[in-house]
Amino acid sequence: MKTTEQLNTLTNVNLLDKQKSSNDTEHTPVESTPFTTEYTPVENTPFTIVKQNGLYYGLLSNHKLTESYLDEEICKKELTAITWDRIVQVIWTVAEKMSKINELKDKENE
Repeated sequence: MKTTEQLNTLTNVNLLDKQKSSNDTEHTPVESTPFTTEYTPVENTPFTIVKQNGLYYGLLSNHKLTESYLDEEICKKELTAITWDRIVQVIWTVAEKMSKINELKDKENE
């Protein structure tokens, strides 16, 4: 399993190789992948798995909860594991949402 940092390093090495292979008078365009994002709700949970350019990560509301993974099933397993870290992340996200709701209510009452 490769982490995002390892993938970034591999990408940087590939780009550097392409830059080294071109001479000063000839410029080789770097291929780019179109930016794509897919959202998949995780059944019976408040979580969503996001796929961005071939990498998967777990999301709750607008908070990224997991690292990026190359495999969707590994991401899902990590996302749905009941750990103290995950419990704290969920509580923190809910508390933040409640705080924003209360702020909006206070502004409406002014």
